Amino acid sequence: MHKSIFCIYFFLAFVFILLYHLHTMTQFEFSINTPAPQKVTELEKLFNLRDNFSIITADKTLVSRSIQAGNSDRFRHVLMKALRGENISMLVIGGSHSAGGKLGLDENSLDGLYFKVFQKWWNETFGSFAKSFLNVTALTIGGTGSSFYAFCYRTFVPEGTSFDIMLIEMSANDKGRATAKPLEQLTRQALAYPSAPVVFYINVVHDFGVHYYTNKVENPSCVTLEDFGQTELARHYDITSFNLREIICRKEEGRWKVMHSSMAGSDGRHIGVKAHAQIAYMMTEYVKNIYQEITYNDTRINPLSINHVRGNDGSFNLPSLFFIKRETEALKEPLCWTGKTPNVFKKLHHSNLKFEIKEKTGFSPCFKLYGQKRNVKRVAGELRTDSQGGWCSRRRSSVLKLKIYVPQIVGDNSFRTRSVTVLTSHEGGIAAIWLDNYKNETIETDSIRVKSNRYDTIGRRVNPGYHTITVKTLSKELFLVAGVFVGAPDFRIK
Repeated sequence: MHKSIFCIYFFLAFVFILLYHLHTMTQFEFSINTPAPQKVTELEKLFNLRDNFSIITADKTLVSRSIQAGNSDRFRHVLMKALRGENISMLVIGGSHSAGGKLGLDENSLDGLYFKVFQKWWNETFGSFAKSFLNVTALTIGGTGSSFYAFCYRTFVPEGTSFDIMLIEMSANDKGRATAKPLEQLTRQALAYPSAPVVFYINVVHDFGVHYYTNKVENPSCVTLEDFGQTELARHYDITSFNLREIICRKEEGRWKVMHSSMAGSDGRHIGVKAHAQIAYMMTEYVKNIYQEITYNDTRINPLSINHVRGNDGSFNLPSLFFIKRETEALKEPLCWTGKTPNVFKKLHHSNLKFEIKEKTGFSPCFKLYGQKRNVKRVAGELRTDSQGGWCSRRRSSVLKLKIYVPQIVGDNSFRTRSVTVLTSHEGGIAAIWLDNYKNETIETDSIRVKSNRYDTIGRRVNPGYHTITVKTLSKELFLVAGVFVGAPDFRIK
């Protein structure tokens, strides 16, 4: 009897010990395999303010696909600067999509512009959390591509101005040239800016809605500069791109087609307010991801304590040339005079090209707000201030003579000579243009592309010194001389 009781006690003790060990082992394994969740920061809670965006889609797969990530080092430094409570400065370089498109007419406001939506979100998040506010300078002119900005963007920026971020929106305006070479010129100029900003590409789609004149979609295949080398250029220069085409269009059997034509503005050409918000959303997603990488993945970094000193023009080595064939084509210290402006009501352009008008028979100063030909009320409704401008003629045999000074780049023997390029626009007007007395090398414009911007390199390997540009009109239709540029010895725009 006593022996049987002893066996029962022994068995119960054994079961108790076994269950105890099993219980403690389970707790141990659970603690190893399921770590405690990361604590969501107060800043990340503010990130959720973007949930109020009226966008096309928040689908994570599509949004992820729309962001072609490049090197994030420069942007990490921008975030760390923001987390120290310092303000951030951003320059936007773009065409009509960034200038407003038809938002003014459609929404009675330009507050829906992608960079304004992003700025508002930044100021409500980083401004609230770290007292870091985003200041934006918009250098946006309709119908204007990378070639213009590569020569001229710095003439609109006061000397000594620092930028932390540069947005470049050129995929729609440059696609007509079927090459990303002009964008490479602009990209190199932007990356070499003294404050070493992070450069982002904003890639929109043009003409993807129903056109208000033709009643059809003019760009059903969603063609952008991405089809002509911009994607490869972004990879070469390690630049992050935000690609709206991945949202607006779909690729089926190797070809793109429009899926969201209703996301265009009322003209069918420009992106609408939801497409603008979508771009801003993509940008906030990128900011969120980089912030989380800094906060969670690299525990050695304390973003509040790093005192990073930004680089200068000599501290960043540009990558090798990609589409530009040789160094004598790459712009260095470009010079620009232009009548184009992002704001016709302000004097923003400060020419770095020394020039004077020697003759202006039949020519007079002019400017033209976009939409002006239709009616004044419509122009006012568009709320846009960007303008074409320069010297105009509506007479045959008008003559404009410009005397310019072509300097040599000091300390660079390979750039002893320079190139001279003239920017013109027209509404059917035709003109002959030549440099100095080289009338046998006259360039005659054509009137095939109405209202187009035309670039003519009228001299290459031009020696330093004073030179004269002559423009003579050959028709009575409007002809506009909108700019003169001095560039690299072998620079040419075709």
